Amino acid sequence: MNRHIFFSRLAQTFGLTGLPRACFLFLLLPLATTVFADPAPSSNSLPWSCDFEDPPYVNGTFLIDGTNGWYSSPGVYDTNLPPQTSVVQNVHVNSGSQAAEVAIGDTLESRFVSTSERVVRLEMFVQPQLWTSSVYPSLTSPNVAYPAAQFLVNSNGYFVVANGTNWSVVTSKGDGTAIPITNNYFTKIQVNLCYRNHTWSLKAWTNDTDLVAISPYVNFTSNLNAFSGFCVYGGTTNCYLDDLIVTNIDYTLLPKVNGVPRDDIKSINGAPPSLVINGI
Repeated sequence: MNRHIFFSRLAQTFGLTGLPRACFLFLLLPLATTVFADPAPSSNSLPWSCDFEDPPYVNGTFLIDGTNGWYSSPGVYDTNLPPQTSVVQNVHVNSGSQAAEVAIGDTLESRFVSTSERVVRLEMFVQPQLWTSSVYPSLTSPNVAYPAAQFLVNSNGYFVVANGTNWSVVTSKGDGTAIPITNNYFTKIQVNLCYRNHTWSLKAWTNDTDLVAISPYVNFTSNLNAFSGFCVYGGTTNCYLDDLIVTNIDYTLLPKVNGVPRDDIKSINGAPPSLVINGI
């Protein structure tokens, strides 16, 4: 499937077309997105890291056509936006001298060789833009190859995570409170994906140390069984990405509840496992 056709369908499904104020959306890709018509597609493999420093990056490098596993799909969410591709730049950085700029209206994607790892962790530093629309993407359209996990940052600066067919605002950092973030500094984000029980969680820090948000484990949007990539949609304002790490988690080191690894637990007394035991 051509990547522009796929993302156009995805945009229609999520209801993004015609929402010019939508600014930031993060997606863990379904396996279907690994099938494209691009010549000689380039894919990454676990473990993987990227800080956009040289080599192999230089300032001004366009993140397109499989360059180090990166692909850009400008304008497919909103055809009214000017086509721009994401690029390596040296103005807004978390560390070092370079980071990625996710361009206005672009979907920046990193593809991976499909892995059988049961637990995958993705960490990254993001300077996001806030989702200022009151309408969130649809999670209930039929016959759709949804991503495993999705999140955004709402107009109040709080993370919003996709929990199955619903969106949930993260208002807790473990002690019952949460701290909103802004779009003028980098935030560290950690996503933990448990493919056996199809659940995932999110944690976020400012200054790399101050915990500002933590979600309980929530359900995948669709029951995917393997990690194959992720993408970031930049909306109507540039956002920035730096210092990414994707790796597997040693299953034997997972927290246990009554001797049962956390990855094997779908619910406790009919409810998702609590924050107390979600510490992958």
